[in-house]
Amino acid sequence: MMHRAAFGGVTAIALSLAACSAPRAEPEATSAAPPSQQEMPTAVVQSAGGKKAVVHAGVSSAPEESGQLIGSLAADGAGCIVVRTRDGETTTLVFPEGTIFKGESLALPDGSPLSAGNNVALDGARVPADEKLSVCPNYFRLFSVVRATVNP
Repeated sequence: MMHRAAFGGVTAIALSLAACSAPRAEPEATSAAPPSQQEMPTAVVQSAGGKKAVVHAGVSSAPEESGQLIGSLAADGAGCIVVRTRDGETTTLVFPEGTIFKGESLALPDGSPLSAGNNVALDGARVPADEKLSVCPNYFRLFSVVRATVNP
């Protein structure tokens, strides 16, 4: 009987040691590179009268869908510059870096002036919503302007 108890104890110890020395699964390799984040650095410039224009403030890595918007420039309820299309869609505009206000009109970096009420054709790209721009009600519908043409 003593033999059985001793054998049982030795067996228990042997199993415990085997469990400790059992090969463990290697942890999954993690990438040293940080996850790719889509970013669209922007700033908001403001006129003396309270109009706001969203402008690029660096290189964007956000995906874009090239296109054109045709409509009239306006300021939304928060003062953000938007374009209103014929079908009533309102889109917040993101202007090129270097865009400034001259009075209540915008001046693009190439010197092109834009004012509320102008009928425009805007070349550029739709870009993803950006919650950092929630100061503008339509931060979920953005269009990055590359070139603006004022139509008579």
